[in-house]
Amino acid sequence: MPTVDLTRIGSNIGAMYSLQSLLDINNKLADTQTRLSTGKRINSAADDPAGLTIATKMKARSEGLGVVADNISDATNMLSVAEGALSKLTDILVDMRSKAAQAASDTLGATERQTIQSQLSSFAAQIDDIISETKWNGVQLLDGSISKTFQTGVDEGETTTWSLSQNHDATTLGVSEQVSTASMTEVSHVGSSFSNIGITTAFNGISGIQTGRYSLEIMDKAEATTNKINLASGSSYTGGITGAVGSAPAGTVLGSGDYSFEVTGGSDLSGRTNVDWRIVDSDGTVVSSETGANLSASSVDLTHNGGGGGTELGVEVSFGGGLAVGSNFSFELIAADQAKYQLLDSGGAAVTIDVDGSAGGDTGDFGYYTMAASTIDTGAGLTFTGAVVGSTTVGDSWTTDFKEAGNYVVDVSTASKAGSYMSTIDSALDVVNQSMADLGSLMARMEIKEDAASTAQINVESAYNRIMNADMAEEQVEASKYQVLQQTAVAMLAQANQAPQFLLSLFQ
Repeated sequence: MPTVDLTRIGSNIGAMYSLQSLLDINNKLADTQTRLSTGKRINSAADDPAGLTIATKMKARSEGLGVVADNISDATNMLSVAEGALSKLTDILVDMRSKAAQAASDTLGATERQTIQSQLSSFAAQIDDIISETKWNGVQLLDGSISKTFQTGVDEGETTTWSLSQNHDATTLGVSEQVSTASMTEVSHVGSSFSNIGITTAFNGISGIQTGRYSLEIMDKAEATTNKINLASGSSYTGGITGAVGSAPAGTVLGSGDYSFEVTGGSDLSGRTNVDWRIVDSDGTVVSSETGANLSASSVDLTHNGGGGGTELGVEVSFGGGLAVGSNFSFELIAADQAKYQLLDSGGAAVTIDVDGSAGGDTGDFGYYTMAASTIDTGAGLTFTGAVVGSTTVGDSWTTDFKEAGNYVVDVSTASKAGSYMSTIDSALDVVNQSMADLGSLMARMEIKEDAASTAQINVESAYNRIMNADMAEEQVEASKYQVLQQTAVAMLAQANQAPQFLLSLFQ
């Protein structure tokens, strides 16, 4: 530092030193005041180039960690949606297993099993509804197509992947079958009375068969040219009527079905030479009658409505003594060339079918058909080909499994099938539980990653704060110091300007 020579006034070196100090103090005070006003230690690259570079990288990392935490939170929310759906699937499968266990007991009848079967089909439909409706931003989560990569770290490649290749719909889980077209599969058959079991539309007013096992059985048959008469169950021959048999019909007045014969009056009932009688069908309609008939023979072939032309009904009645008004019997007539059959469900209960195989006819627990190589329609959605008379045998049967057309087909029509279905549900539960376990493990990892990202962000932000932000207490102390120095520098500048004036006394 040069010596200040006050005798040389060409340059005021002392004042220049004071001014330089004042300018330096002003600059430092300005820096301190800027830091106090902004809170930043580095307000320009010139303040600390290296520190600014380090702090900028830390700031980027801190904000990146914040975004990572948000990403993890969003991913966890998406996984929670999938978890909730899987949890609901588990509840449904547990309910389905309980219903299957109920159907596996032989204390239930076919109707009860059918109700359970319908409920299980509804459950299967609900499973598919859940699969199709479980979405995140329009993307299905449980249909086996999901593969998502989450950015769970600050740098490139620091990702976490979730994929689910297993479709959880009802068909893939095996808890239902999607059948677009109804099908029939033979289980067994006895004899040659039936063949060519087929599927068709049920007659109007008759409930079509549903998924399950069904059997066709020959209950009875008539001969090729003679009606067959069976005394009705619970009925008896009363009032001088001792029996009845079928005979060769001369016409088609009486078709196969249930009837009753009744004496309604007459003037000579004891001699049976003037007797009024009638035959009534199961609907109460009089199908034939005669007034003043001669029934004196022990066996009489009844003729239709008096039989002026001798039109026999194909019913031969045997008489004894004691005929009276009200004498009667109920009988079943199986027409010549016809067989009587039943359609039974898996529980052995008769299915309501059309009696004569023609739409709009009577319905009942059994039907009749003409024995020939022709197709017979049960009216319940099932057809078959019946054999000719010589090949039709009472007791013959044909058992088949039927699957109705529909999106969700579940078959627990027998106890054994229901038991197998329980195992199917167990396998489905294993699949869903495994998916839930994998999902739960991933969610636990995401929670750990979120905690780690939050902790790292705090630490990085702390380091950034130390480099970039001002220590306000220290800066305030510095500001106070520079304010005092500023005042003393101004005072010294004033004195430096006054110091050379002593030389003026030399010129007096």
